[in-house]
Formats: sequence, structure tokens, C-alpha cells
Amino acid sequence: MSTISDEPVGAGWRRTDGRIGLRNHVIAFSTVALTDRITDLAAAHVPGTLPICPSFQRGLRGPDAQLQADMIRAVIAHPNVGAALVVTHDRAAAADLKAASKGFGKPIIVVPLMAHSGMQAALDIMVSDLRLLVAQVSDSQKIAMHLSDLTVALECGGSDATSALCANPTIGRFVDRLIAAGGTAIVSETAEFLGGEQVVRSQSRTPEVAADILGYLRAEEEMMKADGIDYRGVNPTQENIEAGLSTLTEKTMGAICKIGKSKFAGTLGFGEQPVGRGLFFMHTPFFSPTSLTGMVLGGAQINLFAVGVYNPSGLPLAPTIKICGNPITCAEWSDSIDMDVSGTVSGNSTCEDPANGIPDLIGQISEGKLTCAERWKEGQIIVPMSRLPL
Repeated sequence: MSTISDEPVGAGWRRTDGRIGLRNHVIAFSTVALTDRITDLAAAHVPGTLPICPSFQRGLRGPDAQLQADMIRAVIAHPNVGAALVVTHDRAAAADLKAASKGFGKPIIVVPLMAHSGMQAALDIMVSDLRLLVAQVSDSQKIAMHLSDLTVALECGGSDATSALCANPTIGRFVDRLIAAGGTAIVSETAEFLGGEQVVRSQSRTPEVAADILGYLRAEEEMMKADGIDYRGVNPTQENIEAGLSTLTEKTMGAICKIGKSKFAGTLGFGEQPVGRGLFFMHTPFFSPTSLTGMVLGGAQINLFAVGVYNPSGLPLAPTIKICGNPITCAEWSDSIDMDVSGTVSGNSTCEDPANGIPDLIGQISEGKLTCAERWKEGQIIVPMSRLPL
């Protein structure tokens, strides 16, 4: 594809770290499951706030503890967050987060539940704090946003034959346009690249990048073989089998269409933010809420989600555009699909046509249009843990 100009795609909010938010959320963020209920109650009292209650654990050790701590900070620092009420259980956790939040350059109030006398007293304080934060961001000024300002998460779920024929190729054509304009895309779900090794080799900027991705694939396959099953020869999800896909490799070759002709610029650990621009591979589990969590907490402001049969995934912090080429799904789930690309199957359009419409849709979303997933409040933050806490 020829070089694309860095076209404007709406407006957003510039953060102090240089990133632009597509949303200006005031979040009520519970950092541990113990405070989820009261945080949700506080958000319900204040219109214009978004509750984020991921049921995070206490007692984690080693890499699990570090990953969860990093993801807590990533939620607060996310470019789509304009202000945050951060709720902890104890004073020590609150002190740590207050110190960490000083460099985020946005209004942040940290509240330890146990510093109050009774649930009602704590709730009253949280509601008051949220109202203050909403007032603080209400007059925030927006600036022009361009393709180069975007980091886009690429996801697929409920895959069927139409996923490979139109939904994923539509995303792939947009990704080529995004990357050519200086933007960034992240693709994940390591298991779903098994069988696509040759594509990885041919579509990596350097042999070193290809080797890094292939190393993740080998490690993933070795872990999966511990079940005594050759996952390349089966498909791990029932809905894919019912939709007509026969093997994981077949699913892979459809899913990999999401990257278009772009070349991988690097690899990322779970929730890691890209350094530089381009297409990045993130090592994540294949469960869509978990992979979306990794990509969004890695900085993606918006998700492009290809569906064949319907998949009720999303991520509260970042709008999810659901793109579908299955005419039955588009008819039965019309209240949950943002972009119907089934015209590619019928011959009434090409993948290029809807791909050209994605920047316009992103612009509408930046001006306040809600995606279907946002209207239904779909999605949750799920961080993978390697072991149970002590």
C-alpha cells in the first residue's frame, strides 16, 4: 500500500505523557475485590462516572504481584482516563498509589476504605470526591486527533468462515492504512498464531523480531502439549466448531488477516506499552477479555473486534468496534454489531469499502458516539495469574 497521509480522525484529550484520549472518563477504580461493591455504589450515585471493579486479589507473590501492581497503574494512567477515584482497602496501599499517581498529570484522589468509620461514611466521601472530579474535567479542552495518535487493539472472536473472508481482512486493510500514517496496532492471542509461522517470518521487520514471536509460539505450544493434545489439529472452542472451522491452523490463517500486509515492529509482554510506532505482537492468553485487557492496558485507545458468531466481549476503558461479515449474526444481533461487512460475502462491496469507513467511525466515536459494547456495558478487566495467592 502506498504511503498514507496522517489524516485527522476526530478530536481527543492530550495527556501530559503525549498520548491522546479518545474518551475522558472519570473512573471509580477499585484496586482490590474487597472494595469492589462500595466503589460500584459510589459510581452509581454520580452520573458521568465509569466503575472499574476487576476483583483484583490480595496475597499475590513474585511476578503475579508485580504484574497486578503494574496493571493497576496502567488503568490510572490510561489515555482514555481523564480523572480517577482510586479505592484501596488499607492505608499502606493508598500511600503507595498516591506516590505513584503524582506523575500521571491528571486529577486523582486515592481513598483507603479502612481510614473511615463505617460504610456510609466512606460512601459519602467517595461520592463527594467523584462529584469533584467530574466538575474538574467538565471543561477539559479537546484537540485534533490524527491516525498517528492512535494505538488500536486487534481482536477476533466467535470466528467462522466469514471472519477470514471479510471481517478480519477489513481490519487488515485499515491496519495497513494506520501503520502507513504512523499509527500503532497491537495484536495478541499467542495460541491463535500457531500455524502462521511463515507469515510471522515474512511479515517481521527484522529476523530478531520474528525470532522473538516464534519463541513465544514455541513456548505456547509446549505448554499446550502438556494436555496430551495436538492443538493444531483441533479447535479449542465449541462455537468455532459449530461455525464450520475444523482446526486451530485454519482459524489462525483467518485471524492473521487482521494484520494486513504490515510488518511486526516488536513484541510485548502482557499489558506492556509499545516503544515506538508500528505493528506489535503481544503475548497473551486466547480468552478475548484477557487479551483485550492486555492490549488496552498497553495503551490502546480503541479496539477493532472481528466477530463471526456473536461474542459479548469488550473492555470498559476503550470503545470496541464490532465488525461482522456473517449476515445471520448481523441480523440476529443487530443491536450489538457496529459495522456490517456482509456485503463482501454477497458481492455488493469489497473489504476496502468498509475499511475506508473505519476512520470516519472512529471520528464519530471521538465526538461521543457510543459503540454497542459501551451501550451494553460489556467487558471486564482480567489479568492472568500464574498461581493462586497464598
